[in-house]
Amino acid sequence: MKEIVKQDGFNESEKYLADLCSKTFLSLWSYPNVYTDEGKKSDNSDGKELCDLLVVFNQHVIIFSDKDIGFKDTGNIEVDWGRWVKRAVLKSANQLYGAENWIRERSNRIYLDPKCKHKFPLNFPSTEVIKIHRIAVAKNATKRFSSIVQGSGSLIINPLITGDEHLKNPFMIGIPVPNKPYIHIFDDVALDVILNELDTISDFIDYLEKKEEFITSGKLISAAGEEDLLGHYLMSAKKDLAPGFYIEHDHKAVILEGQYESLIKLPQYHLGKAYDRISYFWDDFIEHFSRHALGGTLLYENKHPLSDATLGLQVMASEKRVARRVLSSSILEKITKTPPQKKAVRVMVSPTNPNHGYVWLILPIPPQAQSYEDYRHYRKKYLYIYCTSVKLLYPDLNIIIGVATEPRDGGGGEDMIYLDTNGWEASDFEQAEQDRKTYGVLLPENVQQFSGVEYQYPINDDKKLNSEKKSRTAIIAKKKKKSQKKARKLNRKRK
Repeated sequence: MKEIVKQDGFNESEKYLADLCSKTFLSLWSYPNVYTDEGKKSDNSDGKELCDLLVVFNQHVIIFSDKDIGFKDTGNIEVDWGRWVKRAVLKSANQLYGAENWIRERSNRIYLDPKCKHKFPLNFPSTEVIKIHRIAVAKNATKRFSSIVQGSGSLIINPLITGDEHLKNPFMIGIPVPNKPYIHIFDDVALDVILNELDTISDFIDYLEKKEEFITSGKLISAAGEEDLLGHYLMSAKKDLAPGFYIEHDHKAVILEGQYESLIKLPQYHLGKAYDRISYFWDDFIEHFSRHALGGTLLYENKHPLSDATLGLQVMASEKRVARRVLSSSILEKITKTPPQKKAVRVMVSPTNPNHGYVWLILPIPPQAQSYEDYRHYRKKYLYIYCTSVKLLYPDLNIIIGVATEPRDGGGGEDMIYLDTNGWEASDFEQAEQDRKTYGVLLPENVQQFSGVEYQYPINDDKKLNSEKKSRTAIIAKKKKKSQKKARKLNRKRK
């Protein structure tokens, strides 16, 4: 495989965005400053930048436009706001739609470099399944807003404001271009909070999709800011309910200031964050393989595109944060409890997708191995047999990812197998059963199964947390946000 060289952002704002996104979406699926060959006249000329950052993962494509536009102070807030929002939001929206059209119609003409020498390395989803998410990062207004009203300075979300109506409504963001697909607008505050709280691609996309549905349904009157919208979203989670926007069909919501601050003050929140620490073992493992893939040093038996060679990593990266916590805990427990130079295996069903499974095999070098290459060949064979045997244990699994390593006192690399059993026929099951018996792998009488439940924010006192949620809901129904009042009062004075 060839080395893949990415851009790293042309200014400090773009570099910061690239760094944040690399942690959330991981380096294999996040690409700053990608280009098209539009307007390219010769080999020495440059193409046109498509967007500031592009994420491609499964059927999802996320387009980022990053605008670091200064917010001037002329003494006239409406003039200053109008100039800023026109460049930072309205212009950015049109660029996002232009990038989306190019991706839908000419995705084969997207490159990693200005000279258009290096093709974008991932396959784009087909037109039948592609889901595009548009994000405008608009910086430098929050500082000015926080100097006028108390609070974070996060821009107020008001979906009733559309198009050029933004010019006369300082510090309020709605729908930049009416009658077109929704655009998420993240200010300075929102960018950090969202990408740090939702730091897996599945958690992030879940939020984008549920937020878009919530706003476009007309159920949101206004929100104090993106971070409070997120706070409401996360606080809505219960034991049997995922985070979301649960508003009754005949009700509408005003999300007040303080939702996010209330969340992060809860002891359950801090306990959840402490439990999350172990989950980054999962991220680190994916990044370890990804660095080899991007560096062209991934040992792959067949010459396939990067998208095919990294299918196993993609499945692993689709796990949510709480799922990564569970999977990492299970693997690390097995690793630490396995004596040196002993074989061990841990089989896990994905908490995110019940049709996905994982095999983590610890296999020491056998005495009969003539070389390390012999050992790797032996290990891959054993790993494959374990993966096929897992299909017999859990017939509902259609994708099984296997990882094989040496014991913790060993060195060397890891092996990974991606097993797609969707097309299995009777003969495949027969062969798997024969191999399981021949090698004595995962025989039913030797398998111990256990299960449990893990919560994002572990609850020690249900009554206390529920009363907190009820009180916040009551506030939403009865009060208005203080900074919203001030901003509207400011608008009335100018009229």
